[in-house]
Parts: sequence; C-alpha cells; structure tokens
Amino acid sequence: MDNRAVSPVVGKLLATGIAVLYVASATGLLLGGVVPDYRAAAGDELGERVLATAAGELERSLPAADGRSDVLLTRDLPRTIAGDRYRLVLTSGTLALDHPDDSLDARARLSLPTGIRVLNATWESGDPLTIRVRGTPGNRTLTLAEGTG
Repeated sequence: MDNRAVSPVVGKLLATGIAVLYVASATGLLLGGVVPDYRAAAGDELGERVLATAAGELERSLPAADGRSDVLLTRDLPRTIAGDRYRLVLTSGTLALDHPDDSLDARARLSLPTGIRVLNATWESGDPLTIRVRGTPGNRTLTLAEGTG
C-alpha cells in the first residue's frame, strides 16, 4: 500500500491548525487584555486633558473680558470620553469632571483673582462650552452656560 499521498494532506492540516491557533490566541490576548487597558488609559488621559483645557479657559476668560460688562467665550471640547458623555461641574472655584465611569472623574482648583464671584453651574458635553463673565472689573461673576447664550 502506498501512503505517500497522505503526507501532504497531513502537513497542510497541521500548518492550517497552527495558523488558526496563532490567530485565535493573538485575538484573545488583544481583546482580553491589551485593547481594554489601552482604551482605559486613553480615556483617563483625555479626561485629564479636557479638565485642564476647560480650567485654563475659565482662568483666561477674566483678562479676555477686561473692560467689558458681559462676555461670552465659546470653546469646543470632545463630545465623549471613552465613548460616554460627561459633564463639567463648577462649584466654589473648583471645576470637576463627572463621567459615568467613576475612575475617570477628576477635579481642578481654579486659580482666580480675588473678588471674582463664581456661580455654580453644570455643563453637559455635546454643546460647545460657553463661559460667561459679567460685571465690571471690580465686581465680576464667572459661570458656565450651555450653547451660545
């Protein structure tokens, strides 16, 4: 009996099996560990950047309003962080990022001149961030508003 025709078939089956096993293990490794870890780190980094940008814009809004009694400044921020909408909460000179994933929540203390009254406000992502500065230079109020006005 001649078994030479079986050798190429068995060889091809073994090579195919090894290739399938490699692809399955690589996919499992990426989807089970590397990709979710990367997404979480990217979401954390984006959250910190959004908070720092918003805090910086709030701090810079006061000199930008110099000499004017009512100023609206609008800035674009990402609509989502890690695939979810978020909000910014301004209270007593502190800006907080509130995200459905509690690990992405963060706070920043604003560096504002004395005599600035900060009105508590909440901004929901999706609309441009609007900063409102009202009053004369000696009696200013600072707050967040949704949309442009």
